Amino acid sequence: MLQRVEATRRALDERGLEGLILIKMENIRYLTGFSGDGGYAVIDRSRTVLVTDGRYREQARGETAEWDITIYERDPLKTLAAYLTGGRPWGLEDTATLAFEKRLSDAIGEAGVVATGSMVEELRAIKGPGEIEAIQAAAACALQAWKSFLPMVQPGVTERQLAAGLDYRMVTAGADRPAFDTIVASGPNASMPHAGITDRELREGDQVIVDFGASKNGYNSDITRTIAVGEPRGRAAEIAGAVRGAWEAAFSRIEPGVPVARLDEAARKHLEAAGLSEHFVHSLGHGIGLEVHEKPSLSRFSVETLEPGMVFTVEPGVYLEEETGARHEEMVLLTEEGPVVLSR
Repeated sequence: MLQRVEATRRALDERGLEGLILIKMENIRYLTGFSGDGGYAVIDRSRTVLVTDGRYREQARGETAEWDITIYERDPLKTLAAYLTGGRPWGLEDTATLAFEKRLSDAIGEAGVVATGSMVEELRAIKGPGEIEAIQAAAACALQAWKSFLPMVQPGVTERQLAAGLDYRMVTAGADRPAFDTIVASGPNASMPHAGITDRELREGDQVIVDFGASKNGYNSDITRTIAVGEPRGRAAEIAGAVRGAWEAAFSRIEPGVPVARLDEAARKHLEAAGLSEHFVHSLGHGIGLEVHEKPSLSRFSVETLEPGMVFTVEPGVYLEEETGARHEEMVLLTEEGPVVLSR
């Protein structure tokens, strides 16, 4: 934790800021170790303070040994204001409401507050060994659940029943909870990348997209599989094969120093050759860790570059409106030697 705090302080000095006010719980957990769902944190050149309420008094003391802990009773802003001293502006995370930002500005006075953008999120993009182990543990829960889930996929079973069954299996495999709302999209519903689960019953010949992940000790996994109920109908098998080819094309480009946009480009070129690129309607992937979606963004519009220690998904997809769809998603760790798939 101390190394993360010092890296944050260096980033603050580079921006000419007195300190940073943290309100995003994932960033607070990253820098303090505190896993509660309510609180604030303050970092300046000499202090690190966690501000939370009485519900978390004991928990905070157990999780944040290197931080000072202050318990507020009614108004956390008044408690925060006591630490916001110095002549330079204070950084404030972009997730703050306008009303909260105004009250802080009034409390600080002339120096004021400035938005820090994704400063801490950029630090979080490079995972340490402990974080990688935590992500692997979350992936293991999801993969163990998947093995026992597959026999459930039969004609007559509903999407809702399948999603509930997979969620249950992830928790019994050791997950704290599903990382997000599990997607089970069958037949024509598979044409929607983020379809909500329905009471539709699976039918022989359906292609089914299952997007699932587990959360364990604050870290997440995210995996997508496309499977068929018997022999797939129409173009389903064709597009599933094209999606797997697009995944391989993107994966083959992964190495340190490569602009992430090139991966997206490689996947789209493969699908373009198959006449399917117009049906790939989202970005190629995203970072994963304390949040399911975090840096880096594997988008054709991104200016980010791959670095060792990044963990991200690669998930090309093709969706034929009102007909069918396919997506394949794996979690990838980039090391100095190259990429390692964490979700197989």
